[in-house]
Amino acid sequence: MKKNLLSILILALLLVNTVMTGFMMLTVMTTNNQAVALIGDIAAALQIEANGGSNGQGFSGSASGNVSIENVVPYTIADMTITLKEDDSGKPHYMLATIVLSMDSSNEDYTKYGTAEAMASYEDMIKSKITSVIGSYTLDEIRQYEDDAKATLLEQIQELFGSNFIYDVSFSSKVYQ
Repeated sequence: MKKNLLSILILALLLVNTVMTGFMMLTVMTTNNQAVALIGDIAAALQIEANGGSNGQGFSGSASGNVSIENVVPYTIADMTITLKEDDSGKPHYMLATIVLSMDSSNEDYTKYGTAEAMASYEDMIKSKITSVIGSYTLDEIRQYEDDAKATLLEQIQELFGSNFIYDVSFSSKVYQ
């Protein structure tokens, strides 16, 4: 008799536990849906989208992460020697780098600025931006803050063209002296 009573008690507790879990799930899901709706309304009011927006600019003005691989067109500036800012040692330091600009061929400005012929005509202006941005760092700073330098360089190049069809800057090789 005790075993049956204990089994019934365990079964009743199991049913109560299941009902309470279901109730908790409903309240949590309702609250979660309300929070998602609120965030969506705020995003709509600010005219931003979670996937980067219709123009691919997202939150940072960059289209990185939204370009499919078939739309990526690299433009390489090979073996550029950049004089770095002097540090406390007093010795001149240099950076030899191959800079790769990643362009989005689906961007409307690509046909205007991004073709090989157009990029060749703008190469000296791009090199000037690269020299001024990278040259403002000392040897230790460029090693430590390389990602910041790339982000600043990307912003400068995007300002030069007035477009974000160039969405990434990378160094495929670099040597410091």
